[in-house]
Amino acid sequence: MKISVLINNFNYARYLGQCIDSVLSQVYPDFEVIVVDDGSTDDSRQIIAAYGDRIVSVLKENGGQASSFNAGFAAAGGDILFLLDADDAFMPGKLARIAEMYDRNEIDWCFDRVTTNESDQPPAELQVTLFDKRETLRKGGFPSLPVPTSGLSFRRSLLSQILPMSVAKDVVLSDNYIKFAAAYLGRGAIVETPLTFQRIHASNRYTGTSRAKTLRPRIMIATGLELARRYDGLQALGKSLVAGGIAETTSLLKLRSEARNTVAGGPFGDDAATEVALMAARKRLGNMLRRGQA
Repeated sequence: MKISVLINNFNYARYLGQCIDSVLSQVYPDFEVIVVDDGSTDDSRQIIAAYGDRIVSVLKENGGQASSFNAGFAAAGGDILFLLDADDAFMPGKLARIAEMYDRNEIDWCFDRVTTNESDQPPAELQVTLFDKRETLRKGGFPSLPVPTSGLSFRRSLLSQILPMSVAKDVVLSDNYIKFAAAYLGRGAIVETPLTFQRIHASNRYTGTSRAKTLRPRIMIATGLELARRYDGLQALGKSLVAGGIAETTSLLKLRSEARNTVAGGPFGDDAATEVALMAARKRLGNMLRRGQA
């Protein structure tokens, strides 16, 4: 069983080498490392070039994380595919242990939880929960899938029903779409004991950032619309995600409006840029809803 590890990178040169090394040092007989660089402007491409033929490099213009997933999948030849953000790393033994999960269980995907403590060691024993919530998803329910990109793996037969996916700038359409689609399309497992290190730092695009609160409703709306568009059985879930995103967006706009009114006449009270931003946000929301209903 061949494994492909798809590393997506954008301006994470300071972490990229450690990320690649964490995969190359894995003890498994047949795997490839595919590094997709999404138009980085730092030293990422020099680092990638230094690995030579030990990795497969895909160099592309900037198009967002979803486009990197698509490009990596197109270049991959593995039976099992792992996703990995370039600022994260795999713990020793991860590939072999997850491969064993696929061998021993009739599963289509396997997600392992992550740790944010770099000194953590891989667990001696794995706590595994088999997961089949396909009927829950069809009814519009929200199963808990608290695993970021770097903890995700899939059989090729399943991921080929998800990728290529629609692209979006930034992270508004990314791993949440893939996770919900995978849970709808197949039976999986969640490894409760971490096998992946997730790095929290000042340059994270979402996790632990100050903009996560404003990005969250955009992610919910974009994910809901795409799931409903792509899969007939996820209409109810898609509508629920869009409704939740609208509610959060409305709440955020209300808070910003109240804050603006509170300081009316002050240094921010007549800020025309704030009003323009609010109007643009409402317009984008309306456009997304109209496209989703079309």
